[in-house]
Amino acid sequence: MKKGLRAKYLSVLVLGLIPAAAAAQTPDLILRNGHIFTGTSAHLWVQAVSISGDRIVTVGTDAEVMSGADIHTQVVDLHGAMAMPGINDCHDHIGGAQFAVEAHTKRPAQADPSIAEVAEAIHSAAVGAKSGEWVEAEVGPALIRHPEKARIAMDKAAAGHPVFLAAWWGHGILLNTQGLAKVGIDDSVRDIAGGHYDRDALGHLTGLLEENTGNAIRRRLYSQMGVGPAIAPFREYAQGRLEQGVTSVQVMATSQKLSDLQKVFVESQTPLRLRIMRFPMPAEDAIDKEPASTGEQVLTPLVRVAGVKWVLDGTPIEELAYQTKDYADRPGWRGRPNFNKQFIEMQLRSALNGRDQLILHVVGDAMTDQVLDQMENLASPKVWRPLRVRFEHGDGLTTPGRMERAKKLGIVIGQPRPGRPFRALVAAGIPLAYGSDVGMAPFFMFARMTDTHDLNSISREQALTVLTSGSAFAEFKEQEKGTLAAGMLADIAVLSQDAMTTPTDLLPGTKSVLTIVAGKVAYRSNGAGVLAVSWSR
Repeated sequence: MKKGLRAKYLSVLVLGLIPAAAAAQTPDLILRNGHIFTGTSAHLWVQAVSISGDRIVTVGTDAEVMSGADIHTQVVDLHGAMAMPGINDCHDHIGGAQFAVEAHTKRPAQADPSIAEVAEAIHSAAVGAKSGEWVEAEVGPALIRHPEKARIAMDKAAAGHPVFLAAWWGHGILLNTQGLAKVGIDDSVRDIAGGHYDRDALGHLTGLLEENTGNAIRRRLYSQMGVGPAIAPFREYAQGRLEQGVTSVQVMATSQKLSDLQKVFVESQTPLRLRIMRFPMPAEDAIDKEPASTGEQVLTPLVRVAGVKWVLDGTPIEELAYQTKDYADRPGWRGRPNFNKQFIEMQLRSALNGRDQLILHVVGDAMTDQVLDQMENLASPKVWRPLRVRFEHGDGLTTPGRMERAKKLGIVIGQPRPGRPFRALVAAGIPLAYGSDVGMAPFFMFARMTDTHDLNSISREQALTVLTSGSAFAEFKEQEKGTLAAGMLADIAVLSQDAMTTPTDLLPGTKSVLTIVAGKVAYRSNGAGVLAVSWSR
């Protein structure tokens, strides 16, 4: 395609009297005249792709693909627009209906508003809340690291309402005095597996609930809203993901109990492909015993349950990632594991039966070393590699030595965050899988991974594989999706701008103008100033 000649709109043409192709399958739909990334080594970029039912039939030149069409085939002329396999988000947290009145600080939580700023927002929201109704807000380290001061301020600001403050990065919640009473927690409560109740010097609760103690309350509050109210929010979420070109999402079952989340996904009947990863909690699951390896459960052609997730340590933000060195502002403190070695070994042994993929939130380098040591002690790399144990984020893989060990063991990194050494990880042969983790849109991450000002950046083609086949590999589905080739699922995104030529600073604005899932149009844009599709025969 010559520069500057891309048409503003995609048009669907009706084919007339085209001889039937010799191929066994006559395509229902053809995308032609495009810049199409297949993700396959044989034909990395092609002009056209044909679809029959929910599968890809042919990829290649316009002439090759069009030869199989007949009078019933619909044809979309891409006018040079870029298309790619549907994006696969390997790590997100969704589900549940709003249980509280939301308070909004003037500065976003990521800007770390002060205790006073959050108190002001809580007070404003509480004024309009019903008696006894929860008020919630998203907060930053200023509150999570100073829970006693924050709790006192929230008690004053909330005027008798229970307050639920959630760390924007997902690790830790803070309840005020009324909130603790509402959920039935007092000083007599004891820590649970994978979770910790923060206390002051006298042993009184500060209101900070770390890891599973907070996760359990979060799930209880979201789950009490039931399945019905959660359907509309999920449909809205699904629509937003399809607009991004996302066709598959792998969800950690953190916000609702598993049975409810399954019902929400099934009853919502969205076009998204959904994988639910179990997230066992002490209140609902006997996690102190050998967990049953139930393996994959297929609920519908688009919804399945597979894998189990454990959060082994926190993050550096709240200073709970388990590190080999002290935190700079806390001499003698290196974070801590959420579970003891015996519990982690039990999960690793369970994973060795091969029935359920093990997904581990592992961030600190000390936590990383411990898990790698335990894996090597339990089985050989030859045994581990086919199991594709996942390290979510993988921040602790900081040295060539650790990367080499991870490579040998077949570790897959899910949701590597911005700032990770992408080039070194790719060079080490460690599979990377894109994940949004509640907010990191695919082309935001694409821009971060490919920024040429960063010495750790990777090529744009490599980044496209992280968004697609990398995430498919991370869920054992690389033989079905993540690339465009004959026999693969017909999940495709047509982009609003070419990700190979768009300047880095404009890449985050990339959307999908046409999203196809299982050979059917799941989303198309009619917005002004973007590529659009007009369907006719």
